[in-house]
Amino acid sequence: MEDEDISEFDEAISALAEEILEDAPEQVPHPLAAPPPPPPPPRSPPIGAVAAARSASVDPIDGLRAQERTLLRIDRLLISGGIRFVLFLPLLVVINFGLAHSYRNSTPEWWLLHMQDVAPVEMHLGIHFLSLFILVANITLLLLLFRLLSVTRTIFRHEAESLTTAGLTFKSSHGYAEMRATINGSRRQLGATITLLFLAASLLGIALWLTPDGNLSPRLVALSTGTLLAGHGSFLVSNQSRFNASEPWGMLNAFSPPIHPALLRRPFSDVIKAHIDPLLTVRISEYLRTVEEEVKSGHSMAQIQETLLHLLHLRRSSLIDEQQFRSALATMIDSDSINRLFDHPELGQETWDRLLSGAMVDCAPFFRLHDRLHMRQQTGRTGVVWFDVDMENLVVGPANLFAFILNQSDEVQDMILRVQTPDFRPNECEYRLRVEPHQALEFDGLRQLELTQTLPRLLASTRIIWQSLLPSGTGESTVTVRLEDPDGNLISGRVLTVQIRNDLFSRLRMTTGALFIVGATIAILSPILPFIGSVLGL
Repeated sequence: MEDEDISEFDEAISALAEEILEDAPEQVPHPLAAPPPPPPPPRSPPIGAVAAARSASVDPIDGLRAQERTLLRIDRLLISGGIRFVLFLPLLVVINFGLAHSYRNSTPEWWLLHMQDVAPVEMHLGIHFLSLFILVANITLLLLLFRLLSVTRTIFRHEAESLTTAGLTFKSSHGYAEMRATINGSRRQLGATITLLFLAASLLGIALWLTPDGNLSPRLVALSTGTLLAGHGSFLVSNQSRFNASEPWGMLNAFSPPIHPALLRRPFSDVIKAHIDPLLTVRISEYLRTVEEEVKSGHSMAQIQETLLHLLHLRRSSLIDEQQFRSALATMIDSDSINRLFDHPELGQETWDRLLSGAMVDCAPFFRLHDRLHMRQQTGRTGVVWFDVDMENLVVGPANLFAFILNQSDEVQDMILRVQTPDFRPNECEYRLRVEPHQALEFDGLRQLELTQTLPRLLASTRIIWQSLLPSGTGESTVTVRLEDPDGNLISGRVLTVQIRNDLFSRLRMTTGALFIVGATIAILSPILPFIGSVLGL
C-alpha cells in the first residue's frame, strides 16, 4: 500500500514538472538538457603587430634595454663622447714607451729622492708598469663599448625575429640588410682593435714578468709597441657613428639610405622616409595604422603623413604657429589622435624633430628649394613654367641634386630633364616627364588663404627629381641641368659649380690611422729583420 502511494506521488511530481517546463521553457532548464554554453569573453581591442611582437618577448628585451641604457651613458661620458679616453690613452702609452727608452740606462735624481720609496723600481720599469695599467684601462673601456654593440645587436635581432613571427616582412624591408651589416661590421672592427691591444698588453706584461732584473727584452717591447700602434690605427680608421636600440632615434646617425626614389610623388614623405632606419619605420607605420580608422572621410593615411611632415617643417621654421598647425590637421583627423601622436612614448615631439633635422642636414638642397618655392608664392610671381635646381656647394661623398618643375600654364606639358656632368657618375641622366598644370585655390576676396592651405597644394603640383651623384675626383666640378621640350628645344637650364672635397675630420682621422699602421709595421719588423738577415746570411 505504501509503495502504491509513493508511485502515485512520483507521478504527480513528474506531471507538475512537465507543466512547469511547458509554461516557462526559457527560465527553467530541463534536468537532462546540456548546460548552456558560457558567454563569450569580451573582445579586447586590436593591437598592432609591433605591440604583439613586443609582448611576446618583453622580458629579455626589457632587461637588455636597461643594460644598454646603462652602457650608453658610460659610452657618452667616457668613450665615444665626453672625455673620449680611448682616443688619447694609447697615445699616452706610446709617449711612455719613448720616455722609458730614454731613461733605460739612467735614473734621474728626483726619482731616487721622491719616488724610490713609493715604487722601488727603476724609472723605466715604473713607466712600463704605468703603461700596462693604462693599456688595461683602455681595453676595459673598449670591452664596455664592445658589450654595448653586442647588446644592441641582440636587441635588433630579437626585434627582427619578433616582427617576422608577428607576420611582418621586416627582414626584407628597406634598409634592414644595410643596418645589420653596419652593426656587425662595427662589432667586428672593434673586436679586431681589442685583440691587438690585448696582445700589446700581454707582450708588455710578459716582458715585465720575464725580466725581474730590469733588463726588458727590446724585441718584446718593440712587438708590444707595434701591436699597440696597429690596434689604435685600426680603431681610428674604422671609427663609425654610434647607434643604439633603446632610443627610437638611436640608429638614425648610423643609417644611410641604400636607395631612394628618383621622382618624388610625396616629397616630404619620400625624403624623410629614405633616412629612417627600418625599426623606426615599422614603429611609425604601425602607429599610423592604429589611427587609420579615425581618419576623416576624403583623406588617406599617405596624405595625412605627407601633410604632417610638411606642417612639422613649417612649424619648426616658425612659418606657422601651434594653432595653425593643429587647425590644419584637424580637417583630416580628430584632435585626440593628434594629442596621442605627440604624447607617444616613442614617437613624441623629439623623435619628429630629430627626423626633420637629420633630413635637413643630409638633403639640404631640397629644403632650400622648398624655401624658394615659398618665397615665390609670397611674392606672387607667375609664369608658364617655374624651374629651379639645387645641390650641395661643398660635396663630401655622394651629392644630392634636386630639380623642381612647376607648370603654371593651363594645359599638360611633356618635358625632358637632362643632367650632364663630366665629374660625377652617372655622367648623364634623362627624365621624361608629363607635368600636370597647377590649379591654385581661388581667393574669394573676403578671407586671406592660409599658408597651410596653399603651400602644400603648390608643392604637391610640383614635379621633383632627386638624383644622387658620385664624385669621380676632387676639386671644382660642374653640373649642367637642361629642361627641354619633346623636340629638344631648351625651355630653361642651370649650370652648377661645386667643390668636391674630403671631409676634414675624416681625412685627419684616416691620415692619423694610416700613420699609426705604418709605424706599427716598422716597429714589428725592426726586431724581425735582423733575425731574417742572419738566417739568410745577409
